[in-house]
Amino acid sequence: LPCEGGSYSDKTGLSAASQCTPADLGHFATTGSTEQKPCAKGSYAATVGLAECASCDPGTSSGTGSDSCSECAVGSYAANPGQGECTRCPHPLSSGSGGVTCSICKEGYYLLSTSVDPNDIWMAPTEHCKPCPPNAFCPTNTTLETLVVPQGYWRASSSSAALTECRSFGGDGEAGKTRCAGSELDAGDASRRRMMEEVSPSDEYCAPGFYGPECRLCVADKHHLVDGDTCRDCLPLGSVVGRIAGAVLCVFVACGIAAWAYSKKGWRKKPGYIGRILRLVDRAVVFYVGMGFTPKLKILLGFYQVCIVLTTTYSARLPIEYTSWTDKLAEAISIDWTGFLLPAQCLPFQSRLLAVTITPASLIALLLLTGIGLRIHRRRLRARAPRSASQEQSEKGNAVVEEEEVSVVTAITLAINAMNEDESKVSASAIPWYVEAALGLLDFMPAALILIFCFVTSVSASIFRAWSCQAYTISPPGESLKEVEYMRQDASVECGTDEHKPITNLAIVFIVLWPIGSLVLYTLLLAACYKPLKKKTRTALTRATRFLHREYVLTYYWWEALELARKLTLTGAVLLIEEERAFLRLLVATVICSVYAVGLAIVRPYKRVEDTLLAVAASLVLLLSFLCANWTTIFIKVEERKACGDDYATDLLGFSKVDKIGYAMIGLAAVAVLFAFVGGFVALRRFARIPTIRL
Repeated sequence: LPCEGGSYSDKTGLSAASQCTPADLGHFATTGSTEQKPCAKGSYAATVGLAECASCDPGTSSGTGSDSCSECAVGSYAANPGQGECTRCPHPLSSGSGGVTCSICKEGYYLLSTSVDPNDIWMAPTEHCKPCPPNAFCPTNTTLETLVVPQGYWRASSSSAALTECRSFGGDGEAGKTRCAGSELDAGDASRRRMMEEVSPSDEYCAPGFYGPECRLCVADKHHLVDGDTCRDCLPLGSVVGRIAGAVLCVFVACGIAAWAYSKKGWRKKPGYIGRILRLVDRAVVFYVGMGFTPKLKILLGFYQVCIVLTTTYSARLPIEYTSWTDKLAEAISIDWTGFLLPAQCLPFQSRLLAVTITPASLIALLLLTGIGLRIHRRRLRARAPRSASQEQSEKGNAVVEEEEVSVVTAITLAINAMNEDESKVSASAIPWYVEAALGLLDFMPAALILIFCFVTSVSASIFRAWSCQAYTISPPGESLKEVEYMRQDASVECGTDEHKPITNLAIVFIVLWPIGSLVLYTLLLAACYKPLKKKTRTALTRATRFLHREYVLTYYWWEALELARKLTLTGAVLLIEEERAFLRLLVATVICSVYAVGLAIVRPYKRVEDTLLAVAASLVLLLSFLCANWTTIFIKVEERKACGDDYATDLLGFSKVDKIGYAMIGLAAVAVLFAFVGGFVALRRFARIPTIRL
């Protein structure tokens, strides 16, 4: 009697089926088998006594003699039933446990679109699975929407692969991590995630209490960011306005008292501290003038005014080694009163722009009005003083002229003629009141020109920053670039919207007042000085405007106006180029610096050789700084949008990190200071050779 299927026996002459042995687990025996056989790969026998093995389902596999099938491990698949082993997913695909196909991306890659058909992913894996973006984490089965954003980073849209490192904004290196929580949360952070969604559901990467681009805005009303990671109450508007007005008035009064005390010639002979201080100031002034420090300071200040706006004006992507000190320098020489007393979130940008433009203009106007007032006051004092008979006769003749109707054109002509005359040779009684007013303007014109020089670049840069926007990518990789832009000075305002338009309209008005107005003023004053300077005649106007032309040779007495135009263009006017073409700003600035450096070297407009040397050196250093900014910007943008592997930017540009370029830029800035010291040393030696004549 042969054994039935599922059992076997190697004996013959069997009389009953019970004499046969059932097949073990993982084995089978057909009818009449004398021995059991192990199940082949891809099949299994889950119970004893089976006549045949069952095939493994898709997504599973088994070895020889298996009593069960094992699910395919992550990263492998079994598309067909009865597979003896799982097939490894092709690069860069992966699968879940028990996968029958590979339709997800493996670790280190993300799926570009979740709407694509799995078969399409299988047919063209490299088109759909992309390398994980810089600074992001991509575990297995990551999609573009589920990219893991680490703490300290932020992205503008879940459809973007560009991550932005949250800046410190005045805080330490950990400030960005405090504001930007990222999406790298484990199970223990579930409560914090719920809190974040309740506070700012549209800003899932921000910590509680923060929202907006790079999480730099405070959720609480009337609060502003302090130290990069803390929100504090804004000061009352009335209190801030009072402080600003008080500060301006105190500065004005202090300068007035200092000028009045310095004008007291007799006090220098007095014993005590006052006499010593005045004599020390006299020596310092003589040393300052003899060394020719004014042009050197003007050159250095102009150089650093451009250096510190590389990030804000040109959207240059610079290493932290460079921006850390430029940000501090920008804060040191900035004249934005509202930045100290009323931060961005405490006041709309329009109001801050009014304050930053009107405050210095008011100070300069007050200074000039003071000069007019003092002149008119002295005129009245002379009118009340006792006069001799000859003086009375002379004044009667002049009174007849004054009583006659004088046209506006005649008055302006007389005032201009008075400016072009040596005041010491003109009789005081022969000067009409409107000429006195013009001379009063000239009395304080030097101080006004110094204030304009100090304010115009910073104020103009603040005005042009109405067009300064920070762009963040919101389009997926591989598609046409789309960006959302926010104002750098007020991150709550999106550029190009109806909210942004009134800001730019107001800025256009102030462009006429400050950049254009200052340039026109410089040009008119220098044009009026042309004939006296050519004749080498000292007039009231040439003395009042010597701050503009004293350090230049006669042929290039107008160079200060050209220098102002260059600074205004580099620090602000280039912002009129759209943010989408921000790299063009760098190219324009590079060309301007190149032409200006060559022009300086050829024409040599300065009287002193060391001033020309310093100006050329500063221009060349500035040119190299712009070139470095070009390289770092290209490098970082290529890294962010790379599609050809980790070393694509390195292969293209020849360097792998931007920190060395940052150190090079710091070195270049130090070179400018070194040239200043060299020029000062040369001037000191020249000053030491000048013989002192004692009377």
